[in-house]
Amino acid sequence: MTAFYGFLSNGHTAALVSPKGSIDWLAFPRFDSPAVCARILGTDDNGYFCVVPETGGDVSQKYLDNTNILTTRWESPNGRAVLHDFLAIGRPQLRRLIKTEVPMTVNFAPRFQYGMIRPSSNAVRAGAIFRNPLSREALIFVVNGVPRLSSDKISADVSIGQWHLPPGHYELVVEYIADDQNKLVEAADVIRQQALILEDDMEHDTINSSMTETIEFWHHRLNQLPLYQGLHSRAYLRSLLVLYGLTYTTNGAIIAAPTTSLPETIGETRQWDYRYAWVRDGSYAAEAILEAGDHVGSRRFLEFLLNCIDLQGKPFQSPFFHVDGTLIHGEHDLDWLPGFQGSIPCREGNGATRQLQLDIEGDFLWTVWRYYQRTQDKDFVGYYWPTLKVTIEWVNKNWHQKDASLWEFRNQDAYYTHSQVMCWVALNYGSRLAEIVHDSVAEKWRTTAEKIRQTIEHDGFNSKAGHYVQSYGGEAVDAALLVMPLYDYCSANDPRFVATVRKIEEVLVKDCWVYRYASDMLGAATHPFVLASFWLARIYIRQGRLAESQAILEGILNKRTVLGLLGEHADQKTSEPRGNFPQGFSHLGLVMTLLEFSQAVSTVESTVAR
Repeated sequence: MTAFYGFLSNGHTAALVSPKGSIDWLAFPRFDSPAVCARILGTDDNGYFCVVPETGGDVSQKYLDNTNILTTRWESPNGRAVLHDFLAIGRPQLRRLIKTEVPMTVNFAPRFQYGMIRPSSNAVRAGAIFRNPLSREALIFVVNGVPRLSSDKISADVSIGQWHLPPGHYELVVEYIADDQNKLVEAADVIRQQALILEDDMEHDTINSSMTETIEFWHHRLNQLPLYQGLHSRAYLRSLLVLYGLTYTTNGAIIAAPTTSLPETIGETRQWDYRYAWVRDGSYAAEAILEAGDHVGSRRFLEFLLNCIDLQGKPFQSPFFHVDGTLIHGEHDLDWLPGFQGSIPCREGNGATRQLQLDIEGDFLWTVWRYYQRTQDKDFVGYYWPTLKVTIEWVNKNWHQKDASLWEFRNQDAYYTHSQVMCWVALNYGSRLAEIVHDSVAEKWRTTAEKIRQTIEHDGFNSKAGHYVQSYGGEAVDAALLVMPLYDYCSANDPRFVATVRKIEEVLVKDCWVYRYASDMLGAATHPFVLASFWLARIYIRQGRLAESQAILEGILNKRTVLGLLGEHADQKTSEPRGNFPQGFSHLGLVMTLLEFSQAVSTVESTVAR
């Protein structure tokens, strides 16, 4: 396992904390807002917030059990220092609690607009205010210390954003203010009031109310779920906490990842902005939390997407949306950022916003169907039926087009087999939803679904090679073909599919890892795609190959970071995660695989017992 960044969330925004206790990514007030700390994509000049003992020491990190609160601990012959980091629930606010036996140095050097704009600053009692000179936004920074003598001995140089703290108890608070001076004054007053409560908490060595509220928030999310008793329960819960941490609590939107521009391959150009609510990624995640037992969370995401549907054109105008459901308008480079380990360009937005991707309506409708299967909630289907019907009918009329596929190939539209399978999914399960509300259109949709199947079997299967192919008329395979049995298009033991798995094993599998494809418009795929590895593990479960499935599981679990997190890809040389981080795809894949593996093991044990 490798040391990498820790992930903080409050269901509105996110931060990344380095193994040495520096916050190198922080966006306010939302996941998809411009970052005020962006050192992960550059240098100190791009904004960071570091806390470190002046005497050094051995450092270790772990999460507070069943929360997204991160603890960093330093041990040295001179004494110990402990730091608790969390984003406060219900406020655009970061808090860092310190209990230290040694002096600490704090460097808070925010930069607005992804590290481009240096703020103006002025000192206030026990802190500072950092203003964006080009707008009305600001950051309030306050150092609360106990005992009072410690606060009196704090030395500060606001011009360089540095504070020196003697041994003691402290809370560092950063709050984002969006607009006017009145709110600035109000927020400062709130923090002063909280400081009085904090002093009493610290004097009695108790947890302050904000941290208690944050602990309870994360515990509540997990406590609503059925008890999981399968293998790797800690990894299972950590993955669910990542998925919940990627959920925008205002409306249930689920983002793909909390960062932009972390590269798939160091020094190359595969950098994208993932801080948006993808129809595909979110539908996968909503299915995972549904299977984990969270019907409410799954339904909230489905309702978020239902409110995004366009009734006059393609149901989903874009493959992804801002967390408030609005459209993203293109992609532009953040030219002033030197990139993660020199990987440029860094980007805001995403150029795939206007791509035609035919699979996403199927991704969504499958999860609607699974939600109905789990809950038997006919009222949900009936209430949203007019919108669902428009969505399914669009697929019925437009399934035969070329598209960019789930891989979002740029300028490589084709008839991709996976996209056509998902059109089949949309119409097959759409017809079943129609039957629930007694709509006679079900038969028409079943007829089209069968036509799509016949086309796939003729054009998406290379009879000479003996396996399904990535695109019609081609010879190459891709990992997306693995999902065919996962949506019940075919059995995992169907001879055509078994032959396809053998080909994928031959050309895309290395140890426990699966590559999504061999190459694309940017060249060879350098690193494996973590979700695809979980797809293969799930296929092995369905084929009765439990030992091989477990080998994949164990291999990936051993490649997680020290904090149990996964990226989109895995560097085969360094074991570091690659791509935006942490990646929802990877963690939902782990949840689904563990649930299915545990069920398969239970079934085998029951059979043996009989």
